[in-house]
Amino acid sequence: MKKKTIMCIVVLIVAAIVSATVVSCKKDKDKVVTKNTNSEVQTLLKRVNDFQTLRDAVNSGAKADGSMTVEEMRQALDLVSNYEHSEHMTYCLSTVLDTLHLVMPAVDGEGLVSEADAVATYNAFETALEKCMLGVKDGMDVPSYFSIVMPKAGAKDDNINIVFIRGEVDTNYNDIRNPFDEDDNYKWGLSYGLCDPIGPFNSTTDAAKELSRRLVFRPSSGHEGQSYILYNVEHVVYTAKSCHSSNVQELENAIVYEDHNMEDCADTWLYWQSGEFEVEPCIYYDEMNCYNRCFYRNFLRPNAPLSYGPETNSPYHECLIHSYHLWGPETSKRSVRMHAAFVVYCHIVWSEPVLPPVY
Repeated sequence: MKKKTIMCIVVLIVAAIVSATVVSCKKDKDKVVTKNTNSEVQTLLKRVNDFQTLRDAVNSGAKADGSMTVEEMRQALDLVSNYEHSEHMTYCLSTVLDTLHLVMPAVDGEGLVSEADAVATYNAFETALEKCMLGVKDGMDVPSYFSIVMPKAGAKDDNINIVFIRGEVDTNYNDIRNPFDEDDNYKWGLSYGLCDPIGPFNSTTDAAKELSRRLVFRPSSGHEGQSYILYNVEHVVYTAKSCHSSNVQELENAIVYEDHNMEDCADTWLYWQSGEFEVEPCIYYDEMNCYNRCFYRNFLRPNAPLSYGPETNSPYHECLIHSYHLWGPETSKRSVRMHAAFVVYCHIVWSEPVLPPVY
């Protein structure tokens, strides 16, 4: 029986690891240094610098009498956290979503938050991030793409949730195949390797990871040597079918999307197989290419249905495919092998390399 697997994919945004990064992890040593002339870059860097100056003053004991709207605070947290702490220009393939929970500061009758409280919230973010990263045991210690999710009116959760990616550095940055050829037949997931490996068992890859290699954002050659600034980041998890009974936390709020233009080369646009197998299912090269076309159709082509974030309306940036072996509800003995698409939406602005501060 032909195993129908999933995924989607690509536009190959070619090439080249960018050499300079715009991040610093120490709040007292990260002043903006730039010679950029691009007006949008200058505007963003001014906003970063203004908040850094405010933070330094408040943290030094100066009295802050000003205030800002809740949206202005969200924008500051979004922009500065990604400028100072996101390592988004480090290539990671194995990733997981993580969340920091911050107390929402008081909002006055006019919908304003004090500048002192905004700074305190950012300080709390840095403390929570440091604690989180010190506790990492799974090797995924590269944080990136911080998304600021504000509490919604009437919701039980009144925290500010900061959702971000933790990843493990991958050295096979340019190890991608386009298209997949006859030897590119992979077990469906969980690092089960090739279907018919030559030599020792390959436990470092699988169909999900090979599809992901094509989905990770790669700067074009025209931006070599530049870095990019992020804002309005949003994380969305997509599945081809509902999996809420799986008890997998990161899939609890996944959006179920059905592709109504599916080709007959796969059953669903993301891999989904139910049942028991003596040998783990394979995804063969023709289906791998089918998922690539699915991804282009749903994310990358003009006016694609999933090309903008549902909350932020930020454009598609990159995607990683995660694989799961899920057992059914207590009354069911059958299991499901599936892929999920973890998509990052955000705006990026290209910048010339930023020189590190001189200490």
